[in-house]
Amino acid sequence: MTKRTVFQIIAPVITVFFMIGCNKTDTSRIEIRLAERSADAISGSDFIKLTDTLGFEQREELIADEILSGNIPGMLRTFRTIEYDAPDAEGTLHKVELNILPDYLAIGSDSDFVRMPMGPLTAQRIADSLYCSMPTAMIVDKIAAASEGAIEPFPFRPLGDRNTRPVTFEDSNNAINALYKAKGYSPGQLISGLKKDVIITNKIADDTSRSNHVTIYGWHYPDGSRIQPSNNVHVNYYVDYSHGIRLIYRTIKIDGVECDIKQALKDPLLYKLLSDEEGPMSRPTYSGDTLHPSVTL
Repeated sequence: MTKRTVFQIIAPVITVFFMIGCNKTDTSRIEIRLAERSADAISGSDFIKLTDTLGFEQREELIADEILSGNIPGMLRTFRTIEYDAPDAEGTLHKVELNILPDYLAIGSDSDFVRMPMGPLTAQRIADSLYCSMPTAMIVDKIAAASEGAIEPFPFRPLGDRNTRPVTFEDSNNAINALYKAKGYSPGQLISGLKKDVIITNKIADDTSRSNHVTIYGWHYPDGSRIQPSNNVHVNYYVDYSHGIRLIYRTIKIDGVECDIKQALKDPLLYKLLSDEEGPMSRPTYSGDTLHPSVTL
């Protein structure tokens, strides 16, 4: 299939540029559309103290409230562009441009923030509010390959339920920041090795045995290998310190032409530019899922 035919496929998508949640100022700089962080907004460390003993649903609601009110560090306000070449489902090579946040969603100020793990339903709510998507496994790999540097993953041993508590989220965050400092990196740089990603995948639509689950992937080593293969063993209220939410701006470019990442993932020709799974993605979102019925938190 020729590039002209590809353009015909995506032309209806690109005639209208969506302005929901993000603000496109030019082709090289897209900024997240959130209110400025309030001077009296809670710090990352204080948010951990507030939520460490709360139940899952109450904590998730507070996470969404803080992020959508603009309580995020400055490093998360501007998207970064990555580019790569990939073949479509018929083997034709295309240039793909994605705008990604350089780090995982976090709560707090530039000087006191915590990268905040959260369930996929909350992550999807935030992504939808900001006209964004979570990545596929293939996109996670492309982000790792485009990184400016890398740190070694810093896993914790499981001790009871400690790895699922906010206090451990903060401990992990502090370890990441210490590794940044040791390497001479600064927050806002695109660095790999921080966390596993919550991803969108064909597994979301597979409700035969894994409905209302979360799929995680990644946590790359400096050599490009990774700890976590695509895995949806956990129900969607399971969250631990290693999970991260990376947002991708929904308007992407294919050979310079803008289209919606969700429509591209559903397309039988274009999905291969964004996913290494078999077949297009019928539901590239956790919207439609509900909290797993076994939740007791």
